[in-house]
Formats: sequence, structure tokens, C-alpha cells
Amino acid sequence: MTDESKKSWYTRVPTLAAAGVAFLVALTTLVKNVSDMWTEKSAPAASTPAAAPAKPEPVAATPQVPKKTTVTLTLQKIEVLDDGSNGTTTWSFAVEAGGQSLFELAPRDYSDSEAEREVTPRGSDPSMARVVLVPGQEMLIKVRGRSPGVIGKAVLASGSAMLTADSPLAPIRVQAENGRSGTFVFHFATVASAQ
Repeated sequence: MTDESKKSWYTRVPTLAAAGVAFLVALTTLVKNVSDMWTEKSAPAASTPAAAPAKPEPVAATPQVPKKTTVTLTLQKIEVLDDGSNGTTTWSFAVEAGGQSLFELAPRDYSDSEAEREVTPRGSDPSMARVVLVPGQEMLIKVRGRSPGVIGKAVLASGSAMLTADSPLAPIRVQAENGRSGTFVFHFATVASAQ
């Protein structure tokens, strides 16, 4: 046996205590380092200097589809300035919008006498139609007239006005072609409503 092993246990206590203290210091340092590492990973990013917030990208403007407007045309009256003959004259009329037929008034006798100068549509006559417009759009409203005339020579008449969604339709003067007799003024009421 060596001299070291022959010594009693209590003589070795200071050495064992020093080794135990060294072990505890090393273990505590290790635990502290691991704890700090976990704290850094779970800490919010705010602890690092924050970059300036990014400006939002400008959103490209999507083209807006213009809102449509429905315009209801109602024939209120026809002023007969010149019926085209002495006495009464038979006329028929067709109303168009943008080249499309809206309605037709059946043949009827018209007179330019003071008592019969203003004519309203008969109950059986179609006198209302709807037209769809977009903002800024104009549509040509045309009235065509036809009279059988004298000795089979038909007399034609026409007139037109522009319709817009935001203004009333001007009275339409319908006049016979080629300098012939026959002049009328059509008055329409317009009511616009957005779709």
C-alpha cells in the first residue's frame, strides 16, 4: 500500500471538497450558458434594431366599369305645325334609338287646325321605351314619318336629337323631306335610373 492510501479519509476531505466546488462551478456555468442561449432564441426580434417599416406597394388602379343608366322615354305629345295638306292628313311614325326600332305609331289622321294641333298617343299606341347608356355616351333618337301622300306619292319626314343619361331629350322636329309639307314636333319625357 502506498502512503496515500494509508491516510485516513478525513485527511483527504479538503481535496474532495475543492474538486466538488470546481465541479459545481463548471456545472453552474454550463447551465447559465444554455439558459442564455435559449433566452436569445425565444426573445422577440424587437431587441435588435428594427428596420424602418416598408412602404406599402402602390396598388394598381383597376379599371372601373362605368355604371349603366337606363333612360325611359315616354312620348307625351306631338305638335302638328303643318299636317301636309288642306284638312287632315294620315301619317305613321317610327321611333328609333341608335338605329334600333323602339316603337311605331300606327297610321292616324293629323290636323294642324288650332283645336287639334296637339295630339297625345292613343291608349293602343306604344309610346314608351327604355334605352341603356353609360356615362358620357350619347345616343341618336330619330323619328321617321310616312304619309301615303296624293296620288300614291309617299311623303317621308324625319328628325332627330341626341339623348344623354344626365339631361332631358330636346323636342324633336320632324319635317318632310324635299321641301314638301309636313312638320311635327315630338315631345318626350325622360326618366333616368342607375343600374
